[in-house]
Amino acid sequence: MEEYRKSMAPQIKELKFTLRRIKRSPLSIVGIVIIIGFSCIALLAPVLAPPVYTDPMTIWRDSFKNEPRPPGSPVLATDIGLLAMEKGYTVHLWGTAAGSYDIYYGCIWGTITAFRIGLVVTAVALIIGLIIGMISGYYGGVVDELMMRFTDIIFAFPGLVLCMALVVALPFSISLDLSLFVFAAIIFIGVAVIGTFVLKISGGLSVLTGFICSVVFVILDLYVLHRPPLWAYSIPLTRLDKSLIALTIVGWPGYARLIRGEVLRIKIEDYVEASKAVGCSDLRIMFRHILPNSLYPILITASLDIGGIVLLAAALSFLGLGADAGYADWGQMISFARNFVSVTMKYWYTFFIPGLFIFLFVLGWNLLGDAFRDILDPTLRRR
Repeated sequence: MEEYRKSMAPQIKELKFTLRRIKRSPLSIVGIVIIIGFSCIALLAPVLAPPVYTDPMTIWRDSFKNEPRPPGSPVLATDIGLLAMEKGYTVHLWGTAAGSYDIYYGCIWGTITAFRIGLVVTAVALIIGLIIGMISGYYGGVVDELMMRFTDIIFAFPGLVLCMALVVALPFSISLDLSLFVFAAIIFIGVAVIGTFVLKISGGLSVLTGFICSVVFVILDLYVLHRPPLWAYSIPLTRLDKSLIALTIVGWPGYARLIRGEVLRIKIEDYVEASKAVGCSDLRIMFRHILPNSLYPILITASLDIGGIVLLAAALSFLGLGADAGYADWGQMISFARNFVSVTMKYWYTFFIPGLFIFLFVLGWNLLGDAFRDILDPTLRRR
């Protein structure tokens, strides 16, 4: 037992040091509290705002009146109004937006949409950027040039403009031939195994070659051979799904650039050279030695980007290219109020309350990103 305590002493010491670092930064604590608060709202949404319709993400409304109603307005005794009364709604707590959409319900359930957009887009973009940046930085040469020039093409377009173009261009249904992916996987695995064990090529280069061969096969099959699909499958997409895809396409190049720079810095270190000298494969070096030592800047950047992604998604919804009409989304709630913004501020609640939710959510993630930087960045941790 005594030996176990001694072995755990360094970890306990580091944990105490981390907590002290957090306590020294009141703004970091504020950010953590804000994100925890929004997490509680998202988890307790069915309790805080019981669903009226079958789809809980649809904002309920008791009429189709265009003029907003102030906070505390009674629920109208229409068919939907009576159904809402059965769910416990007697007044519109925060008023209604254009079309009589309940602002309280839209803001509460919009928290789930915000987390979905921020976390899903960031995670997928981070994985794509991590793979491309690792391969580009480690192998260099022609591979690096091709991948980085492709990222430059995406960087050349303003993010919001490119997202708008992609949302408009993407179809509402994607048809996939699953047999095509099976054949591509067989080619990928076959080339990687033959290159590694038969031709004695390094593991990482064999995997890269297999990936290129499978991509070439997919392109030839789609645009040259025109083979009829053996196992077709159609995936329907909503406007929000198209927004997520567009935001991911726009977001991954930043992570690819960042991880590439970290790989270029780390791959010349002595321990990486020693790993190559003892015969470690490229994949082992990349994922065992380089990745763990280059992950902290990526995590810090990702935590800071979540708020920006939610803000960009809100802009798409405001422009009518984001969530479907009536879907619980903060950007769309502000879009409902665009015709009622005036100097008299008569309908201030229609845009101020959803805007406050967006402001606090983005602020919380930015402050949390600063906390992660203080905790994880080795250059700042011991100052």
